Amino acid sequence: WKEIISLISSKSHIAFFDSAYQGFASGDAEMDAQAFRYAVSQHVPILLAQSFAKNFGLYGERVGTLSIVCGDKVQKDHIMSELRTIVRPMYSSPPRHGSSIVKTVLSDPALKEE
Repeated sequence: WKEIISLISSKSHIAFFDSAYQGFASGDAEMDAQAFRYAVSQHVPILLAQSFAKNFGLYGERVGTLSIVCGDKVQKDHIMSELRTIVRPMYSSPPRHGSSIVKTVLSDPALKEE
């Protein structure tokens, strides 16, 4: 990952990570996050797509996130403006059931351990 992130940085690219099975690769969700955490530590802008549907058995619930790490407030404001333009027509009231389950499990150390 160090070589890949170095190359992305040298070319001023943005890294896109798709983390649909975080925790399944190694059995440890924290360990599976190392690549994108390393990219952020090297100040590489990233897009991180995460799906929790498979990890939590919530098929069809569309439980996930898109996280964006960018360089500064101006860049953030531009990105947020574009995202609002894209997202608003898609839905006005997204489902909450699946995301509530994921939040409960990840916020409770005993449930997270299971």
